[in-house]
Amino acid sequence: MNIAYLISAHTDAPQLKRLVEALHMDAHFFIHIDAKSDITPFTSIIKGDNIHFISKRYDVRWGTIIEVWYQMQLIKAAIDYPLSFDRIFFLSGMDYPLWSNERITQYLEGIGDKEILMGVDMTHPQTSGQQHDLYTTARPFFNISFLSNKANERLGILSRRILRAVGYRKSLTLPNGWTLYKGSAWWCISEPLAQHILSVFQDNKQVTQYFRSSFGSAETFIQTAAMNDPAWAERCIIAEGPYTTLADLTPLHFIDYVPVIKVMDESDYSRLMESGRMFTRKLLSGKSDKLVEMIENGRH
Repeated sequence: MNIAYLISAHTDAPQLKRLVEALHMDAHFFIHIDAKSDITPFTSIIKGDNIHFISKRYDVRWGTIIEVWYQMQLIKAAIDYPLSFDRIFFLSGMDYPLWSNERITQYLEGIGDKEILMGVDMTHPQTSGQQHDLYTTARPFFNISFLSNKANERLGILSRRILRAVGYRKSLTLPNGWTLYKGSAWWCISEPLAQHILSVFQDNKQVTQYFRSSFGSAETFIQTAAMNDPAWAERCIIAEGPYTTLADLTPLHFIDYVPVIKVMDESDYSRLMESGRMFTRKLLSGKSDKLVEMIENGRH
């Protein structure tokens, strides 16, 4: 089975190195390093014919369309590579596998044409007021080259406040009639679905323009592109009911987001291994080292 791991990272090169080394030795790794970060600590210790640091790097601003841009750049790098991939994962550099590579392969071979991409319909009538507000608030995105990130962000905030003041709200139905779906930014899909998603991004400007002013589009664009296509929707995991928590929409990963994302350590080992999830996040060099040692003993 040919596997590609798409990874976004911005810090902690040693943690990214141990993530890569823990995964399939014959897999290919396509890695985006935030343009704000020095790439040298990463490229100096993570090497190999199967390691591909993508040259087009973005200065990432969390929650903006820039996150979709680097997602698409990573997908394109994998699709353009002269090898067809059976499965394409998207991970963070601060993730770590809880399953052995053999178990991961067996699982992927056993699910047939199913996609490990989960989402929920954000137009559900019982969607909470908070979530409804997040996704109906227009957040104009500015990326004016001669302005700093801070200045661009301030322009965006000012525009958002003006639009709210005059009563403008984004619809949760896209201009082309699609429904907004939300999931997590960690998934595992087939190459044909990756090609479909990339084609939506490249060819459907009406859709990409909608997400340019959306909140957290890294967790909605891919789900929306896949789940509004009946053929792909059948293969994806569409959650019933309204949005609950991000953890409920993250089938691959164990995450602890209450009240903020937790850095895992050895005290979390039992609940990680009992979770049944394939990966966990978030790990940090210096704090999670003992946990990694315990996981490795359990994985093998």
